[in-house]
Amino acid sequence: MMPVALADPAPGARIDVEALHASRRRRAWIDTLYEYYYPLDASLADGFRFGRLAVADVGPVRIGRVESDAMFVDRSGSHVSRGVHDFYFLPLPEEGPLVLHQRGRSARIGPQEVAFVGTTEAYSYDQPGANKSHTLRIPGAALRARIRNVDDWTARTFVAASPMTQVFLDFARSFCRNGLATEAQMNPRLTDPLLDLLALVVSSADQSTQESAVRLAHRQRALHLVESRFRDPDLDATGIAASLGLSERYLQKIFAERDETVSAIIRSRRIAEACRMLANRSASRASISSIAYAVGFSDPAHFSRVFRRETGVAPVHYSAG
Repeated sequence: MMPVALADPAPGARIDVEALHASRRRRAWIDTLYEYYYPLDASLADGFRFGRLAVADVGPVRIGRVESDAMFVDRSGSHVSRGVHDFYFLPLPEEGPLVLHQRGRSARIGPQEVAFVGTTEAYSYDQPGANKSHTLRIPGAALRARIRNVDDWTARTFVAASPMTQVFLDFARSFCRNGLATEAQMNPRLTDPLLDLLALVVSSADQSTQESAVRLAHRQRALHLVESRFRDPDLDATGIAASLGLSERYLQKIFAERDETVSAIIRSRRIAEACRMLANRSASRASISSIAYAVGFSDPAHFSRVFRRETGVAPVHYSAG
């Protein structure tokens, strides 16, 4: 179902679905996110009632202020293929944590941490409870011009202990608050220091990573393979290495330099997809076994054990809320 048509966003524009009849709130909220950000789907709890969004554009950057009940947002490969929506999305939660999933990675962020995802590849956004956040939608070209291999930094947590993380958060929150104020007329040139500070956050973390351009390229190709083939139960490090023309030992070494393993990357991507499918289970009526097979597990019992270990709950008890 395509979203309802909404007015073009303007500084101070606000949407509040709580004012609608209960039967229309969930669809209206999904349509609102689709229209004001880019194509995506959202799984909402049956009791969803609270969703508010304020948006404004400052130069090329779109600011959002989101207040809502729990939701699981999914930008799938089918959304990516519909057209060019080249952005990086960065949420700034104020209350509970959020989790971003992309490229087999998961970044859990709270109010004093930073993470972002890219919209030219599939990703998911898990808000397990009611929350309030500012968001930044940044043009892809603007961030790539500042951060080398920026897609290697998606769905990674930049921690509160880093002074640069705190400097960026202070500036970004002020930028969002002032940009959303109806009486404020933000100078578009303020987007430059915003993006420069974000680049410094990444470069500060990058100092501990000593990878050659060749290894980065191999790693990126491996991640693309995981994204396209994670549903294949036979996918493993051996097969990926063979597809790339590398030795398995060399491939594992590339990932070990970031304290990762190929198997963990594959497993994390499968669990992220399972979360998306389980959050929509009331509508799809899919069984736990069918979801296990769909995301690449050949044994539903093994899937349940892995899912519980990774998320803390059994699949049958998981929901977006």
